[in-house]
Amino acid sequence: MKIIIVGIGKLGEYLAKCLVNEGNEVTLIDKHFNINQTILNNEDVNYINGNGLDSSVLENAGIKDTDILISVMQKDEQNVMCTLLAKKLGAKHTIARIRTPEYSNSINILKEELGLSMSINPELMTARHIARILNIPSAINVSTFFKGRMEMISLIVKEKSKIAGMSINNFAKKITSSILVCAIERKNETIIPSGNTKIQVGDKLHITGTPKDIRELLKYSKLVAEKTKTVIISGGSSTAIYLTKLLLEMGMTVKIIEIDKEKCELLSELLPNALIINGDVSDQNLLYEEGIEECDAFIALTSIDEENIVYSIFASRLKVPKIITKINHIDLNGVIEQANINTVVTPHKIASNQIVRYVKAMENSEQSSSESIYKFNNENFEILEFKIKNDFKKLNAKLKDLKLKDGILIIAILRGKQVIYPKGNDEIKYRDTVLIINSSKDIKDINDILES
Repeated sequence: MKIIIVGIGKLGEYLAKCLVNEGNEVTLIDKHFNINQTILNNEDVNYINGNGLDSSVLENAGIKDTDILISVMQKDEQNVMCTLLAKKLGAKHTIARIRTPEYSNSINILKEELGLSMSINPELMTARHIARILNIPSAINVSTFFKGRMEMISLIVKEKSKIAGMSINNFAKKITSSILVCAIERKNETIIPSGNTKIQVGDKLHITGTPKDIRELLKYSKLVAEKTKTVIISGGSSTAIYLTKLLLEMGMTVKIIEIDKEKCELLSELLPNALIINGDVSDQNLLYEEGIEECDAFIALTSIDEENIVYSIFASRLKVPKIITKINHIDLNGVIEQANINTVVTPHKIASNQIVRYVKAMENSEQSSSESIYKFNNENFEILEFKIKNDFKKLNAKLKDLKLKDGILIIAILRGKQVIYPKGNDEIKYRDTVLIINSSKDIKDINDILES
């Protein structure tokens, strides 16, 4: 597909990389080419140095033949104006980043009038993601599929866990049939497990199942953590505002520590049921006074990655049960691992995942193709969703008779409203939706999962 991205911030750069890797023709438009030269030299991307609000610049980029224009400039108003202009000039679909809460509500109402295909709010998406994790505090990551019918959690196997040393076959016998270990991250290796694979202490497991059965698994494995009741958030960002509203609705007590006095006054108006502390989160005495040793979760949401890491390390030393750290720069992953920070959120990666899902859904032809995608933080594996059409070569064949490529695992089948956790005698039928996990393979179509 032909895609134009206007704005080269962190989201624009990462999104361009993801879309190019998916085989799309991508053109980036921005007024500041020189500061982004390095990443552009590493990607097969067209670049136009100019203003995305200038019709002549858009025409030069080929807007009339463009499938999707995505505007991710700094200001919401610029993004709305850019998508309006693009639609008038012939773009088939438009996506705008809208981050201001008031604008987000209005955009949803005016989407049809504006000709807007999709609006994205990375801060709100991040807040929802964090809230899901806090709702299952044992997990370091939580994702949902099939409109919430199936969950995938990520967790670390600890020494006292009953599943440590257990083979996947034994795990399946001990645990309810809807639970499936989809992938194991062990040191720098990603393993798509077989029945003989043994679970080891320190493994990061990615497990799917119904929400009810996931909780039963945690209870069985002695991985249940205390319910999150009290949360301290560092930094009064937009993400913090969205998150606090969600956590208050979930019955949690929330404190926000913010150094800017004027922002504290605004936060007090927006969040009357939260406790707003005007202070420096780097002041350890302040953190002790506000009860960091007794809180259930510490969330680092300042705008500076290094500060978030330092605050999280301090919380870890105080044995705060749940620590979530916002990181914007991908190249800090090595530092994060050494700092023993398990739960990391990156807003532009969360937003990019959502956009790539939308693009893949648009690519869905009359034949079978991928509809959505979820890439994990290390990008060593992904989850793909396929709507099964008549071109699947193994319709109605038993799964045990399929020869799948290495690194491929079928993890769920949606048939109507029923989620099937597949066994050998299950079949893939016409109109099913199939979820697969894919490790280091170029999978574009459902037939690509089969050995030729």
